[in-house]
Amino acid sequence: MDRVKSTRVEIFGSEYHIRADAESEYVKTIAAYVDAKMREIAEKQRLVSSTKVAILAAINIADEVFQERRIREQTEKDVTAKAEELSEVLAREL
Repeated sequence: MDRVKSTRVEIFGSEYHIRADAESEYVKTIAAYVDAKMREIAEKQRLVSSTKVAILAAINIADEVFQERRIREQTEKDVTAKAEELSEVLAREL
């Protein structure tokens, strides 16, 4: 079983100690992504409130996740349909 590790990260100018089962590099990569999203939003929206920036970043990241899920689900449906089609062809030919 993996041991919970604490990793120090900086997001939007604040330091956090993240406790996770994941490798430190993975946690740092995620934190860097969140930091980049927050900075992108702060720059575009010219927001001062870090809370508002964090909420907009969370919404943007959630949107990315939902879009990726939708694409994955459609791909799974397409693969399943193709596999069934090929199975029927094989069954007829054998």
